[in-house]
Amino acid sequence: MRRAASLLATALLAGAAAASADSGERRAVVSPEFTAVLAQGSISVEARPLEGETFEGFVNRLARDKEAAGKLGTRQPVTLPYAALSDEARKAAITALFPSDVRATIGWLHVAVGSENLAAIADWFTGRPNLAPTLAKLNGLQALGVSRGSTVTIPVEYLLPPFRDAEALADELPAGLEFDEDEEGRYARYRLRKKEALYSSVVVRFTGRVHAEDVVQLALRIALRSGIDDVHAIPVGFPVKIPLEYLTEDFLPADDPRAQEYRREKAEASQFAVPLRAEGLAGVRVIVDAGHGGRDTGTLHAGVWESTYVYDVACRLRKVLAERTKAEVVMITKEPALGFSVPRRDVLEHRKGHVLLTTPPYPLYDPVVGVNLRWYLANSLLKKPGPDRKKVSPEKTVFLSIHADSLHSSVRGAMVYVPGERFLRDRFGKRGTAYASYKEFRDEPLVSFNKKERVESEGVSTALAEKLVGAFKASGLPVHPFKPVRTHVIRNGREWVPAVLRYNRVPTRVLVEMSNLGNEEDRALTTTQAFRQKVAEALAAGLVEFFSQGAPAPELVRKDKDTAVVKKRVS
Repeated sequence: MRRAASLLATALLAGAAAASADSGERRAVVSPEFTAVLAQGSISVEARPLEGETFEGFVNRLARDKEAAGKLGTRQPVTLPYAALSDEARKAAITALFPSDVRATIGWLHVAVGSENLAAIADWFTGRPNLAPTLAKLNGLQALGVSRGSTVTIPVEYLLPPFRDAEALADELPAGLEFDEDEEGRYARYRLRKKEALYSSVVVRFTGRVHAEDVVQLALRIALRSGIDDVHAIPVGFPVKIPLEYLTEDFLPADDPRAQEYRREKAEASQFAVPLRAEGLAGVRVIVDAGHGGRDTGTLHAGVWESTYVYDVACRLRKVLAERTKAEVVMITKEPALGFSVPRRDVLEHRKGHVLLTTPPYPLYDPVVGVNLRWYLANSLLKKPGPDRKKVSPEKTVFLSIHADSLHSSVRGAMVYVPGERFLRDRFGKRGTAYASYKEFRDEPLVSFNKKERVESEGVSTALAEKLVGAFKASGLPVHPFKPVRTHVIRNGREWVPAVLRYNRVPTRVLVEMSNLGNEEDRALTTTQAFRQKVAEALAAGLVEFFSQGAPAPELVRKDKDTAVVKKRVS
C-alpha cells in the first residue's frame, strides 16, 4: 500500500511539474541562512547553520527525521526537498514563498503565485496529493490546474499539523481593511461597524498601541487625517484613514517592505517552535519572577498594587506546579513576612519587604537595579544543577515573569511578551558599585548572544506564549483580543523588549501581563482569589501543554501528605 501511494504521489507531482507554465524559479530568502525555492512545481530549501549552531543541531532542526538527516552531507549550503523537511521548516518555506496565504477559521487559504497544480498544493498542505480531486470539488474548480492569483481553500480537517495550529489564526487579516493613497501618502481604510470606537477598534487593534497616552494621541492624529470632528460621535460605516507608518507589520499590505521583513522574521523564528518533550514537566526547571516588589509597587490603580497581586499569583503557581507536576520551581523573589504562602482572601495586604534572592539577597529598593539583577540571577540559574545534582538542559528551563499592566481603559485581558530577535543585542553588561557586590554579576558581568540563540529564543518563547494564551482562553480568563502575543513593547514612540527578557540567557522566556489594572473590570477580577488561582492553574496548564509537543496534555497530579494521588484533567 505504501509503495502504491508513493507511486501515485510521484505521478501526480510529475503532472504538477508538467502543468506548470512558469519557466523560472521562485526564491524567497528568509534569512542569509535559509532560502526557500519553488521550481517546476516542487519546493526545496537551501540552508546553512546559524551562527553558533552545530552542524548536528542544524540538520536535526531542518530534517523531518533521522533518516532524512543522515542523507545530508557536510557540504554547504544543504539542499533538502519539501518531503524531508521538519514541520517547522515546511511552514517557514510556505510562509516565505506564498506571502499572501492566510490561516482562516475554515482552513488554509492558499494564493497561487503562478500556474500551479492541485496535486502539488494538496501534497504541500495535507501530505496527500490524491486529495487533489477533493480540493477541486470543494473549490468549484473544473480542472486540477490553478492560475496565478487564484485562492484555494484547504479545509482545516485535511491540514498537516504546522498549518492546522489554532495559533495561526492570529495571522488572519480582519475583514474590511483596504489600502489606498491620497496626497498625504498611503493609508489603510477601515469602516467602523456598529458599537465600534476609534480607540479600541482602530488604534488598539491595528497599530499595537495600548498605553493610554499613546492611544489617545494617535486617535487624535487619525481623526485629523480622516476629517473626524468628534471622536465620540463617528457614524457607522465612516471610512477611517490609518497612515501605513502607524500600522503594525501584520496588517500591512503584502508588498510593503516592513511586511515582507516581518514575514521573514516569523518564518525564521518558527523553525525553533518545538521544545524538548517532558511528560508532566519531568526534568523541567521553571524560574518564576513576580514583577516589581519592595519599594517598587509597579502600576497602581484605585489602591491596587501590581506587586502585591502578581506575587500572590507567583506563589499560587509555585504551589500548583509543586503539587501537580514533576517540575523544579525556583522563585527569584520573596516576601519574608509571607514566605511563599497563599492567603485565602480576596483583597490582599500591601507589603514592601520583597527581596530578590541573589547572593547576597537584594532588598528591592531601586527598580532599575532590581530588574537587571533579575536577569543576572536567571542567567546564573542556567548553570545550577538540578535536585538530583545533574545538569538541567537550557531547553528544559523556562523563565516566566508575572505582571499586571497599566493600559488604556478600553483594553482588557492577558498579554504575553517574548524577546523579538530584532530588538536583541549581541553583547550587553552593566557596571558600577550597585552590582559589584552580587555573585551573579561577578560570575558573568557581560552576556553575549549569537544569531542562533537570538532566533531560537524568539521562536520557542513564542510557542510557549501561544500555549499560555490558549490555556487562558480555555479557562475562560480574559485575553487581549488583538494580538495577545507580542515581540516588543510600543510606548512613547519607542519599541523595545523588557530588560528582564532582553538580556536573559534562558532560551524560553516570557513576560505575562495577567490583566490590565487600568480597566475597571480587570482590576476588580484581580482582587479576587478565584481569578488569581485560575491564572496560576492556566499558567501551569500552558507549561504542561507546551512540553507535550502536540500530544494529548498529561494530567496534573496533586500529591497529598500521605502520598495519595488525586488526578485533575487540565486539557
